[in-house]
Amino acid sequence: MFSNNSSSQTPLPKLQLAIVFLIQLTEPIAATVIYPFINQFVNNTGITGGNEKKTGYYAGIIESAFFLAECFTVMLWGMASDRFGRRPILLLGPLGLCLATLCFGLSTQYRDLMIFRSIQGAFNGNIGVSKTILAELSDSTNIAQIFSLAPMIWCIGVIMGPSIGGVLANPEQQFPSTLGKIALLREHPFFLPCAVVAFLALSFFLVALIGLKETHHVKKHIETTKSKRVFHFEVSKKKLKKDFDAHSQGTDATTRLNSDSSVTNYGAIQKKPSTSTLCSIVSTTSTLDADLESDQETVLASDSEDEEDSKTDIEPPATLKSILIPDVLLPIANYSLIALLDSSYTVLIPLTYTTSVPAGGLGLTPFHVGLILSVWGAANIPFPIFCIPRLIKRFGARTVNFVGVCSFLVGFGSLSGLSMLAGAIGYANWLVWALIPLQFLLSNTVGSMAYATAQIFVVNGAPSKSALGATNGLCQASKTMARTFGPVLATSLFSLSKEHDLFGGYLVYVVFMLITFVCMRTTMSLPREMKNLG
Repeated sequence: MFSNNSSSQTPLPKLQLAIVFLIQLTEPIAATVIYPFINQFVNNTGITGGNEKKTGYYAGIIESAFFLAECFTVMLWGMASDRFGRRPILLLGPLGLCLATLCFGLSTQYRDLMIFRSIQGAFNGNIGVSKTILAELSDSTNIAQIFSLAPMIWCIGVIMGPSIGGVLANPEQQFPSTLGKIALLREHPFFLPCAVVAFLALSFFLVALIGLKETHHVKKHIETTKSKRVFHFEVSKKKLKKDFDAHSQGTDATTRLNSDSSVTNYGAIQKKPSTSTLCSIVSTTSTLDADLESDQETVLASDSEDEEDSKTDIEPPATLKSILIPDVLLPIANYSLIALLDSSYTVLIPLTYTTSVPAGGLGLTPFHVGLILSVWGAANIPFPIFCIPRLIKRFGARTVNFVGVCSFLVGFGSLSGLSMLAGAIGYANWLVWALIPLQFLLSNTVGSMAYATAQIFVVNGAPSKSALGATNGLCQASKTMARTFGPVLATSLFSLSKEHDLFGGYLVYVVFMLITFVCMRTTMSLPREMKNLG
């Protein structure tokens, strides 16, 4: 499936990868920066009427609006990139996200929060295009290494987003002697973290504007051909001009010699340049001009032929119908189920940890939960870089994906087990704390292998290179919908399980363990061997 000979691996285009990953980093940062302050932000709009019990409902709508808008637009961005090229479409994302985030921070009405949060998600919908670019930058020898870095980017963003939102929100209270003196920040207490995220998005846009290259095979071919033709035309033009100058200098020398001889002719008639010489100069000049015009026409004709050849030889952009095939839909179903499990598990961790022990939780404080998540996120970064690519090369992408999916069984099972243990003891003692790192190692860290390999199968399932944009767009739309639906399902089931004591209060974990088995079944249906789109 993948080459085991590291010496034959194609070198990574590090600069291009770095630029694409920077743009990908905007998604988790923009999505999570509001988490620390969204409840207070919603209360400040007055939509709850002072009833704090309604805050979670309205805050949940704001949080889901981002991914819902992304879901509805990601397919359109992908198809647009197939038609107009990857680079211009991808550049629109961070630029639009910058403006929408600034407006979100300046909002004072709940309606405005909904509008600008949705616009954020809409512009972030082109994140699927970045994955298409990664696929076009890779080949069968390095695709595992490239896509295994995706979980690392998400981990970095999840660390940065809440940190920016938590530290910089409400500067009047956090930094009363410095930033708290600025009237704008006092009037809009949540504008500062939004402004920082907007600045990052704008910075990533400028970096991509300068350094990102087109990877779409048709657009790239036409741009390269034009550059070569223009170069050859300029060289020909300079060469012809040099020949003309040399000829002119030779004619001038002959004229000067005739002029000098007439000076010493002592009264003889001065000889003028002959008519044949003048005609020769005029004829040569006309010939050179004709050559230049002919060469330019040849270049233009060649450009036209190359563009026509590109349009003739390359398949047209894919339609939605052309990608609704099992080779595409099965990997997307696998990826979407992984996204559903991951988003649900991510929500259930703080919910279970902060719920009181009598109510079926661990009774930890939000500070403890934030500390655990931050430490794990930082510690998990090296695993995708150094371990996952080697595991894929050694065991294959399908096996690594299967193990990653199985880790969710450990994750949901450990949440229920820790709750039972804390309930039996009466509080979260040292044993509970000792088991938490083991839970994160066996579920969160190992689970990142599922994400790293899922995208490889999506790229592999695309019917052609011209369908990569549409395929990744459909995948991103499906995955985003799962991410939108997962947290709502998890929190609702958690409340129902505890309130009505369903399955001892642990029904929510049982349901998601059953979904994990379904996801494992889709993994076993994935292909063992990868095809080559090149």
